[in-house]
Amino acid sequence: MARYDTYTRFDDRMLEELDRGFIGFNNRLRPDQLTSGVLFDSQNGRMAQNGEWQTRKGIDNIKAPLSVGGSALTLPFTLDDGGTEPQLNDTAVNEIYGSCIFSDPNDESESYIILAANTKAVAIKVSDPSTTYDLSYGGETISSPVEMIQAFNKLIIFRKGDTPLEKDLSATNINTSPALDKVTSGEYSQPTQIVCAAGEFALIENRGVVHQTDGVSQGDIISVVGDKTLSADQTSGLVIGERLTVAKVFTAGSTTSITNVTKALITGGEFDGLYKITATASGHGKNVGDPITIANFGDVKIDGKRFVAEVNGNDIVFYVPQNPSITLTGDETLALAAGFEFYLDASKTSTHVTDGQSLTSTPVFARKVSEGLGFSHMPAPEYGVYHQRRLAVPYRYSVDDVADTYSDRKIFDEILISDILDTDTYDQVYGQFRFNAGRSDFNVGMLSFSDDKLVVFNRNSIHIVVGNGDLGGFQSQLLTDEVGLTAKNSVIQVGNQIIFLSDNGVYGLSFVDLYNLRGNEVPLSESIQKTIDIINKAHVDKASAVYFDNKYYLAVPTGTSEVNNTLLIYNFLNKSWESIDTVNNVDTDGNTFSSFEFTKLLVAGKGLKRGVYVTNTDGGIHRLEVFADGIDRVITDIGSTTEVQTRVQGSATTRMFTLGSIDRKKFNNFELHLQSGPDDSSDVSISAVSENLDSEPSLNLTPSGTVGTTYGPFKNSDGFDQSSIPSGEDVSVRGRIGNKRAYGLQLTLTSTLGRPRFRSLKIAGAETFRSTSSVQ
Repeated sequence: MARYDTYTRFDDRMLEELDRGFIGFNNRLRPDQLTSGVLFDSQNGRMAQNGEWQTRKGIDNIKAPLSVGGSALTLPFTLDDGGTEPQLNDTAVNEIYGSCIFSDPNDESESYIILAANTKAVAIKVSDPSTTYDLSYGGETISSPVEMIQAFNKLIIFRKGDTPLEKDLSATNINTSPALDKVTSGEYSQPTQIVCAAGEFALIENRGVVHQTDGVSQGDIISVVGDKTLSADQTSGLVIGERLTVAKVFTAGSTTSITNVTKALITGGEFDGLYKITATASGHGKNVGDPITIANFGDVKIDGKRFVAEVNGNDIVFYVPQNPSITLTGDETLALAAGFEFYLDASKTSTHVTDGQSLTSTPVFARKVSEGLGFSHMPAPEYGVYHQRRLAVPYRYSVDDVADTYSDRKIFDEILISDILDTDTYDQVYGQFRFNAGRSDFNVGMLSFSDDKLVVFNRNSIHIVVGNGDLGGFQSQLLTDEVGLTAKNSVIQVGNQIIFLSDNGVYGLSFVDLYNLRGNEVPLSESIQKTIDIINKAHVDKASAVYFDNKYYLAVPTGTSEVNNTLLIYNFLNKSWESIDTVNNVDTDGNTFSSFEFTKLLVAGKGLKRGVYVTNTDGGIHRLEVFADGIDRVITDIGSTTEVQTRVQGSATTRMFTLGSIDRKKFNNFELHLQSGPDDSSDVSISAVSENLDSEPSLNLTPSGTVGTTYGPFKNSDGFDQSSIPSGEDVSVRGRIGNKRAYGLQLTLTSTLGRPRFRSLKIAGAETFRSTSSVQ
């Protein structure tokens, strides 16, 4: 290229400006203020580690598992007696109200995406979407948006102001399509003592085992009220006042036939004076310490509550204090019984009691008693967050004495934290925390940040609850009252940072040291403030976010949209915003269809199935970034099973090239490097706009339509000419701008086929037109 555009004494030297790659985009600053490698706009693009911009992969419709089940209202109808009567169909599925990920506790390799419709929930296996299970609501219905979580192996559906639904899917396998149950409500039965009769308690291998449950759960704290019930009873050796943690809860199981039995009187040792019973029961599945029930011997000396002392294959050993009859008739059985166990050390016992003596001891226990106004059932919250083996929920509603009835407390800035491993027990004083009482503020969301820190987001402030162990020792403090949360599902944790959507845009909290969280001074979204400004503030509470593959995905409603129609993506490797994603609502045949919604973002799956999934009110489950052909395959109408194909509209708008000065120039030519993916051809169109003099309309730098038709053909790997960029090939395109006079020039590349890679760009021109007159 010539260094000068003329060769006279008034010649102008040619200048060049180059972008060798791209790391992000910035639409807050003017295009001419941006530095090399920063785009002004990126639509449906990705910027890989090698600095290329490329149109994103297409979305895949994974499953549309719900049919509408008929019309909700029969139409048409008339109001006269001879007309068609209107028929209301309450079972018609008309919307998806919530979704969540559920990891199968019975199969660690499987996970499900569960959708909540109006009359049932549907679980879709991520590894095999053709496998689905219906989970009915047991006659209940849902008619408004709900939040769903997995906690303590339960699926919980929160219904604001109404009784939540739940199911323990470890006890009942999800593949049996179980019905969900309403959580317990009504008056709470405050804890009572657990009094053990002789034969209901045993000391086995440094464990205490109780042959009754009385409603305890794993993780509950029980206290020793008495080492024995009556003064004449056998002592258990437990220290009165000791607090014990329930380590395991036993659930009564099915019976197993006893096919052989022997007995022997023991002399000396731990079981001196007792009878050792050895019973053969094939496939019994019992372990040492299990509480069991023996039945149908017809002798109370052996029938009843016993404890497994030894296991040897199909044989189990237990001890009884009296000489029993062991004649077999064929009806004798054993079964796992309800009970619980806790671990002991020397500090929790006052005297040595043999294992045999403990079988006739009668200790008395008490479940943990509320330190305040008593316990409450789950208070019909809008959502819940798992924290420190507890469930933290908003505390707006109180539980009335009548089942399934709640009172609105009109308190919007209070939360309630459950007992350990118990979603149904809440201490109304020590488990309750209120923030900014009496001020114009209300709770929006929460995040379990670390072992002892629960971050509580109000609309206008952020707080932290710190503590472990007893709730009475928990403390709360204000982090900031300068910023708050706008959407509960926008909060995610990335390393030592908490990222969330606020009125100021996407904001962050950083973990400074062992004890402190501090708010960042500048919003993370500072560089895309132009986009943040068009978020629909009236519906911003619907925003949803996830973190995956070193990226923060944030779905928001923009413009006049009342649903999440736009996806903003921040790349942590590039430390910059990468793209604004939308789905084109015109299919590949030119037909218009309903707009696509990013209602809820989820990260699910394992191996090649792991990725970002989208659920929406239209009933479809979609996975982002799947197809390398640049075609989205989506479903936007509930009940539809036919996916619509639409081309990804990728575009990259560069910064404004000014050739390093504010003088006017003659822009002469451009050169750019493009490449297709390994499997599909691609193509782009190129346009340009200038500033001072402004170009209206924009300059078309591909007058024949695309790069392929204007600057091609290009040869493919077989040596044949092709009017697009061949798959796996890269091209260097040089074109003329036509000596456009202006202060700056800005290019836009729009993908028209496949997923083109935009690798680098050079603009050349010369300073010229040095008149002192103004231009615009």
